[in-house]
Amino acid sequence: MVSPMSEEEERELVEVQEKERFNMLESILSVKLGRHMFFEPFRKLLDGSIPGRKMIDESYWSVINDLLPEPRKNELSAILGNMKDRYLNRESVRDLHLLWHTVENIGIELFEGIEECRKLVSRRKSLMIFVEDELAPVLTGALNHESLLKPAMLNSYRAWVLLPLFSSIQNELDLLEVRTGSGIHEYSIAEKRFRKAFLKNAEILDRFVEANLKLVVSKVRKYYPCSIMEEMDLVQEGCQGLMEAVKRFDFRRGCKLSTFAVWWIRQYIIKAIIRHSRLVRVPASVQKEDSSINRAIDDFTIENGRMPSSAELSAYMGKDRDEIEQIYLTTAPSLSLDHTSEEHDATIADFLEGRFQQPDVKAMHSDTRERIDAALTSLSDREKTIITLRFGLLDGEPCTLQELGRIFGISRERVRQLEYRALSKLRGHGLLSTLSENGDL
Repeated sequence: MVSPMSEEEERELVEVQEKERFNMLESILSVKLGRHMFFEPFRKLLDGSIPGRKMIDESYWSVINDLLPEPRKNELSAILGNMKDRYLNRESVRDLHLLWHTVENIGIELFEGIEECRKLVSRRKSLMIFVEDELAPVLTGALNHESLLKPAMLNSYRAWVLLPLFSSIQNELDLLEVRTGSGIHEYSIAEKRFRKAFLKNAEILDRFVEANLKLVVSKVRKYYPCSIMEEMDLVQEGCQGLMEAVKRFDFRRGCKLSTFAVWWIRQYIIKAIIRHSRLVRVPASVQKEDSSINRAIDDFTIENGRMPSSAELSAYMGKDRDEIEQIYLTTAPSLSLDHTSEEHDATIADFLEGRFQQPDVKAMHSDTRERIDAALTSLSDREKTIITLRFGLLDGEPCTLQELGRIFGISRERVRQLEYRALSKLRGHGLLSTLSENGDL
């Protein structure tokens, strides 16, 4: 395990990390597409829209529900005004309080096309071997029709054959230039710069994590032994919190990394314990409400010497009674279907209504439904509606003659006559006799 860093070592490493982060951002902004990907979330935030990426520390900028307060909008707009095109104002970048892991994701997404570019260039070089010449003379020779008529000019003939392949490769490279808004050479240089800074920044993050592992272990021991999770699982969750803290750390806040990371490590450990404490996951906010209810019950019991009723607990906490009961139901412990009581051997499953249909029964009902739908096509629209509602074919709730009369604005007797006529048609169709033979009637 790497020894902890002193405050001077930490400051020096942070400065190196900041330099590499600026290099990553400068390489992104040197490409037109990268500038669009970086500034677009800020434009949406200023317009009141929901940005696709979270670029800034929302707690610092007071962002609530993806909305930026009006005074903060003016401040953000002024900072962005100092960042023109590819020229990076480092003080403005510091004032933004960026989430640098989001910047890294933008760079990875931006330069993922470099591999495709390299494959195209490599393929073009491999084709050049067959013509034994530079690209410009190849194209000139391929378009020289007189040389193609001479058998000795074999190189020109090969160039003429390979010309469609060269053209397709060049077209794809041109499309890549149009999409990124920069030349292939500039795009490649920016990618190399980004990759170098990205790898160096990753090494610095690993150094920070390794130097603070003892801090993670010390925090884990406050929650261990834990019947829910093993010690190494808690250490792993604490390391996740430490990595998140390292990504968000800014030494200008006036504290050491260890002081800043404690809260993230503790948060990740507590969330992991809550997440694994139940068979069915319950949101952390609901568990927090459940804990406050239990504390209120304990306080009421100490003050009054007895357990509170639902109404008393509601008045004591100032919460609605239905809300408290809903939290009780949500956080109730799970029971197995094979659980038995001391009084008898019956399980919970014995008292549950079985709604599962056997495959053969389900297939028979599906076939019956298809026959009914086919037979109803022989009726008029009004007769079809009467039969459907009268026998509950739509929702399983049959209607009376009086209800159908109100729907159609006719008498009960007229509804009965229409029903009789429709059933006669269905008998002629053979549906009723078929259902009777199958036992469905």
